[in-house]
Amino acid sequence: MSVLAVVIPSPPGPMIDNSRIDPFDPCHGPRAVMTSIFAPTNCKVDLEKIDYLPAKTAEYYSDLYGAYGLPNGSLQSIHFQACPEPPRDRHIQFPVVIFSPALGTTRLFYNAIAQSVASAGYIVVSIDHPYDTEFLEFPDGSVVTAANISDAQVPLDVDTRARDVKFVLDRLSTKAGVASLLPGTGTAGLKTGRVAMYGHSVGGAATAAAMHLDRRIVAGANLDGSMFGPVVQQGLRSPFLLFGHENKTQKTDPSWKEFWSNLQGWRLELELAQAEHYTFSDLPFLLKLLALPVQDVPAIQTMVGTLDGSKAFEIVYRTVIAFLGFGLRQTSMSPLQEVISNYSEVSVFAR
Repeated sequence: MSVLAVVIPSPPGPMIDNSRIDPFDPCHGPRAVMTSIFAPTNCKVDLEKIDYLPAKTAEYYSDLYGAYGLPNGSLQSIHFQACPEPPRDRHIQFPVVIFSPALGTTRLFYNAIAQSVASAGYIVVSIDHPYDTEFLEFPDGSVVTAANISDAQVPLDVDTRARDVKFVLDRLSTKAGVASLLPGTGTAGLKTGRVAMYGHSVGGAATAAAMHLDRRIVAGANLDGSMFGPVVQQGLRSPFLLFGHENKTQKTDPSWKEFWSNLQGWRLELELAQAEHYTFSDLPFLLKLLALPVQDVPAIQTMVGTLDGSKAFEIVYRTVIAFLGFGLRQTSMSPLQEVISNYSEVSVFAR
């Protein structure tokens, strides 16, 4: 079935978990998270143009990337299209997929990938983790900036993110939680008994940690993130995908090697040629949309690599979709094998 993705409006503020104290909040308040939700729908009205980033966030990142050479106002000029109608109840019964971004990076820099994944028939819930994300803007205009998370605190951050995921899944399982996150759908709860998760960088490590913590997550993909926490030694029994940029493999990342040796279920490690760490975000695609060759911005090229932006985008979202289908037992390995065979830049490092 051919579907589009609708962006569910964000709630007016963060979801607050009063059972936990935020370890990174200087005021020691309760832990909170912010989400974006993309759901599949058959849109029967004109698509709506939505700002890629909200105003304050766009201004912040324009200044940040302006220092790297990105022309002023570039990010403010980017929009994406989505269906303005809420999804019908039958579309809410699609499988749930959780996404967690890189350390310090807003979930919004993965909007295009999340929308593409959702359009394949998934409800994608993208999570921002306050005091981790560089700049987190709430719908009421308030802002939370990042704490100075040290290297020594990264394992704590990964564990905190995993618990964020469990909290979000718990909320999505209840009628009240769904009513706050998916207004107007009238559904009693999403299908959270078997979900999948993917993440970039620390979000990839959080994916494995969340699977270790919560058995509802039955398949996971780590896009270019080193591993942290007990799951490295204890491993997993569920399907898991490692997808690294060029030269990020078990040979160069000891955490991947140890984690791989303890995986007891289906496993696959892929390597993406001409890629760098942020190839696994929307950034290469955004640069292509802006007609800005990465060679003209060397500081950004070190972040996104030299792979064509449109091709990078296709490879990442198609690999994620193919893995999700297999991991959630909807498809065979064939779609994933097709991605590997169709793109010469993708190679199998280990299986």
